[in-house]
Amino acid sequence: MPPNHHKELAIFLKEIVGGTPSVNAYRDNSGSRPIPIGHFGEVFFSTIGAFEMGLSLPAGNFEFTAMGSEQWLPNSLASSIYWLAERSSDEWPLVCEDVIRVNGKSTYRHMAYVPSPFDLKLSNGQSVKWLLGVPITDKEIGISEKSVMNKAKEIYPDWLFSEGA
Repeated sequence: MPPNHHKELAIFLKEIVGGTPSVNAYRDNSGSRPIPIGHFGEVFFSTIGAFEMGLSLPAGNFEFTAMGSEQWLPNSLASSIYWLAERSSDEWPLVCEDVIRVNGKSTYRHMAYVPSPFDLKLSNGQSVKWLLGVPITDKEIGISEKSVMNKAKEIYPDWLFSEGA
């Protein structure tokens, strides 16, 4: 049974993105370590509860998100978390290597993430931001934070670029 603040996060996404949401657990190659990922609207994917996983990231509580119709996107979010669980990062963008290649046929192999300015205040007092994921190619592996943010602004809804709720 998910904690109430995870449900609160999912309800917020359902209301702001719309559609009929679904949440599925994505697992590592051994079938363990489930990562709940919600599918909202037609093309919006978000982890639910990743902000409590204790990843070694720059300061903040973050959910991972991806947007698009590619079937490998939700799995790439889970793969990014598994990739980051074995590393630490203290700067943006987060570039998770080879998290797409194993998930599907694509010209992209990696995901780059930058934090959204949007900050959701949960009823338990925690604040959550979304890490906006964009697929990148081998040639883009050294992409700048500004370039990732510009790519994100092309595909993500405007609410993620406003100040919090």
